[in-house]
Amino acid sequence: MKQSELLRPRSICTAFLALVLGALLGGCAQAPLKSAPWAASTSTNQWNDHATDLIARNAVGQFPAVRTLAYMNLAINNAIVLASADGLASDGAAAGAAATVLAHLYPKEEQAITARLQREIQALGPQARTPYLSGVEVGRRAGAQVVTWAQADRNSEPWTGTLPSGPDKWSSRQQPPGPPLGPNLGNVRTFFMLSAADYRAPPPPATGSEAFQAEVRQVRTVADNRTNSQIRIAQYWENLTGSYAAGTWNSVARSAMAARGFDEASTARTLALMHMASFDANVACHDSKYVYWVPRPTQADPQITLAIGVPNHPSYPSNHACISGAIGRVLDATLPNANGMYEAMGRQAGESRVYAGIHYPMDLDAGFDIAHKVAARALQVGVAKDKAFAPLGR
Repeated sequence: MKQSELLRPRSICTAFLALVLGALLGGCAQAPLKSAPWAASTSTNQWNDHATDLIARNAVGQFPAVRTLAYMNLAINNAIVLASADGLASDGAAAGAAATVLAHLYPKEEQAITARLQREIQALGPQARTPYLSGVEVGRRAGAQVVTWAQADRNSEPWTGTLPSGPDKWSSRQQPPGPPLGPNLGNVRTFFMLSAADYRAPPPPATGSEAFQAEVRQVRTVADNRTNSQIRIAQYWENLTGSYAAGTWNSVARSAMAARGFDEASTARTLALMHMASFDANVACHDSKYVYWVPRPTQADPQITLAIGVPNHPSYPSNHACISGAIGRVLDATLPNANGMYEAMGRQAGESRVYAGIHYPMDLDAGFDIAHKVAARALQVGVAKDKAFAPLGR
């Protein structure tokens, strides 16, 4: 169309609308697309998703799952802190740190982990790739430091203790009897606590006492009158497949943070705090377990029916109460408008073990007490926004 035709009176309105529409469409074409909160598009979220896949695929077990997510998220957090100080890409730093730690913890998966990182790098345009790679290098250095800490945390040291004997002490319910799980876990170096022994549960009542027998009767009463709802709760929190309890909580936390619009650094910091607190709670719980060697309810009363299998370690305190109780407290303190929701979830996780017939009420009380103390310590120490975190445990 000629310029003179645009100036004709009958065409002025049409031309004006066309110009406005073109400007609007042009502006929309240039505007960046904004993801919905549920998309969880941070690098930290995506690498946590990959970590839970690795945990599930390798069936590593409860504590290795806790340990994976604690060390990986610590590395991601530290990498982001260091990258931000240098003005580098935080998403590249998160990816480099996560890949480094996961390759160490899952050496058989190293090739696949490296290939995943390379796909991320190659998907970027030339202008974005260079700063991203600089961030990756910072992440690799932060990850290497965390790997050094993991190698020295005493997790792989053999247990040199002996099994106690007698009806008042725990014995394996497996057939044939198996060695206890995690007897040396209470000696592993922690993140926030100086020592697990500082958080040890008080002595439980003697197995021959009326107080102990009352605990047994409570479990038997629940088992004899177990409802369908209690069975479902017990089965939901059993967490023997997939990414275990640590992965369940990881997914819950990531969804909550994505819905609240947490950015890369806030997501990493919250996940590091949460998973390191759960690690410490797990260590403190096992310290108490292998001091007291309390028998499981079915050892005290073989007539107690079970909704799930019995874990092969002593009863007191409850791991679920310790771990989920600590995570629930941390999430309620760090997520806006949580209103006690996550502590209630943690309490249900603990109660599920009594519903199942594998724990006494006193196991929950002691576990939640440990959880509250560990969570308070973790929140007091915190994970700084502008400083890399190093484990404080001895």
